[in-house]
Amino acid sequence: MKISVLKEKDCKVVNWANGTSTELFVFPADGNFQTRDFTFRISTATVEAEETTFSDFFSLTRILMILEGNINLIHEGRYTKQLAPFDQDTFDGSWPTKSQGKVRDFNVMFKENVEGKVAHFAMNAGESELFSLFGTHDFFFVQNGFFRFTDLELQKNDLLIIDREETESIDLECLEAGDLVKVEILLK
Repeated sequence: MKISVLKEKDCKVVNWANGTSTELFVFPADGNFQTRDFTFRISTATVEAEETTFSDFFSLTRILMILEGNINLIHEGRYTKQLAPFDQDTFDGSWPTKSQGKVRDFNVMFKENVEGKVAHFAMNAGESELFSLFGTHDFFFVQNGFFRFTDLELQKNDLLIIDREETESIDLECLEAGDLVKVEILLK
């Protein structure tokens, strides 16, 4: 099992028409978001306009989870969904999609040979949680709070990265109440 922590200051931030996007992780490591040459990508983004049209991400599945704010997600000709903090929606990246509302969100995008899951966990100070690991890659993003895993301390916007070959579990200790976003990526 290989474990590392990515700090926010080490992430690539790019501006887009209505906000910013922070790339937390891309696989493979030399993957390129601009050319869509990657297997999966994890990022956060701000939406700073009241109304936004999503980019076309043909051949990618998207999981969008709201971290801050509220959004009305409109998949034209399909459905509309209201999302509050830690609500999520999974959809085809090629769907014509618009949104209403200013938010900070968490995004996972992946190709068809990948299965992805995203879950939210709220923890109180002094709690410890044993998390089972199911993916070939598992991630824990700290939305807020302060956490510890063995000798690694995790704070707001840190990403704990776990690459492994067999089913295991990890024990995370919450030092200051907060919210974690767990991502499981399974390469098929």
